[in-house]
Amino acid sequence: MGTWKKAQLACATMLMSAWTVTPAGADSLGQAIADAYRNNPQLEAQRAQLRAVDEQVIQAASPYRLNLGINGTFAYDQQRQRNFLDNFERVSNRRMGVSVSASQILLNGGRTAAAVSAAEATVFSGRERLREVENFILLEVVDSYVSVRRDTLLVAIQQRSVDSYSRQVQQAQARERAGDLTRTDIAQATAQLEIIRTQLLQSQANLEASRSRFAAVVGRNPGVLDPEPQLPGIPGSLDLAYRVAENESPTLWQTIFNERAAKAQISAQRAERNPILSVTGSYGYVSPDSYQTRDLGRAISGAATVTMPLLSQGIIGSRVRAAIAGQQQAQFLVEATRRSVDQQVLTSWNQTISSRDQVVAGERGVTAAEAALEGVRRGFAEGFRSNFEVLDSEQRLLNAQIIVATANYTRYVNQANLLAYMGRLQASLIVQAAPEYDETANLAEQRRHQFGPFQTVLQPIDKALRVPNWSERSRPAPLVPAATDANVRASTTPPPEGALGTALPVTADARPPLPDPDSAPVR
Repeated sequence: MGTWKKAQLACATMLMSAWTVTPAGADSLGQAIADAYRNNPQLEAQRAQLRAVDEQVIQAASPYRLNLGINGTFAYDQQRQRNFLDNFERVSNRRMGVSVSASQILLNGGRTAAAVSAAEATVFSGRERLREVENFILLEVVDSYVSVRRDTLLVAIQQRSVDSYSRQVQQAQARERAGDLTRTDIAQATAQLEIIRTQLLQSQANLEASRSRFAAVVGRNPGVLDPEPQLPGIPGSLDLAYRVAENESPTLWQTIFNERAAKAQISAQRAERNPILSVTGSYGYVSPDSYQTRDLGRAISGAATVTMPLLSQGIIGSRVRAAIAGQQQAQFLVEATRRSVDQQVLTSWNQTISSRDQVVAGERGVTAAEAALEGVRRGFAEGFRSNFEVLDSEQRLLNAQIIVATANYTRYVNQANLLAYMGRLQASLIVQAAPEYDETANLAEQRRHQFGPFQTVLQPIDKALRVPNWSERSRPAPLVPAATDANVRASTTPPPEGALGTALPVTADARPPLPDPDSAPVR
């Protein structure tokens, strides 16, 4: 009895304090987050993708910049043609030259300004996408971290339960030899022992799976893990959580910037109807009849070109309508995403509250189950409690301990999930003195490296020609009218009945028959 009581007290102490005791030299959640933020390949890939998206701004602004090049010519032409004597003679031509040519768009009808606005909105959306990936990768870090701690605790609980049931079997065997118990009592204890042993084996496999998840997302195998600290930034009320998500959720703001990019696309397509003014020029030396450098003569050319579309075969109007539909789609997706984020915030909040209450109830259950088991064991030793009651009390205590461990895990992970959907599960907001990836540095550097001597003059002119007050507006999307009768149609066939289906309609070569395209209905 003394050995069992010490084991039970040790198990209870471990269960109540496993979330607060810090082992020496343990691994911390903050270090795991910092390591994942620094070298997680999925996060690094998303940063590289954002750098690729940055280049869209450089490419969109290219018409503002000077196009300059060197052209070299070294050519030989030969032609046979009939002369006035009715004979064929060979006529050849040799020429060479070198020149510098330049071209510059002066007025672009607002096309470039709209394209730059769309590209910048796409970059902002890409930055929100990077924040979203960071939030959910760190959510996986938190999840795997507490999963390892939960599964480690479950293994310890079930190992202690196996040890306790093993002692129960031994005691039953001893009392059966003394004539106090029957073989049925021994069989009951043995069966329960083997059931718990299988659960222990599954918990050990779950622990290794959680450790592998940790290694995959963090980049190293976990050691002994510190208790997880209270996560910063959790709102004090559900209404505050909704407001924070409205202002900070990267999932939501990603769609908002996509809608802004779609608006700019409307302006860009409408600008295709505006005139373009460009100038070109070249300067060089050309020899039109020989390869002799002494025959090289100076050549200068220059032109100003105005292009005004009149009839575009309907393509411009079609592209404008497509851009309007794209903006309408993006606008609806903003609202759909807002609802989805609010749903996730509500679910995470409720799960946090529910699991908190489960922890409290579970801890009370553990205390009551321990007291009940102790009383039942005492009664069993005195002969007025059955072996079945002891086994039942053991199982009840084990269930209560598992509930507490699982509820602690659920509560913490849902707090992290709440932060992720609000946009606050970021390394810079959780880890003190964490280095932060500057998502704006790449675009700023690339802009500094561009050569555009006329851009500072042309850009404001092009923006003025864009007419942003009306060119980005689109007509409202057509709405589906309300149903005049919302009742469900009367069924004309009975519900499915009969035997279970056992085969698929496949042909002899194990491929399903393809439908006849000629018999398909036209929609």
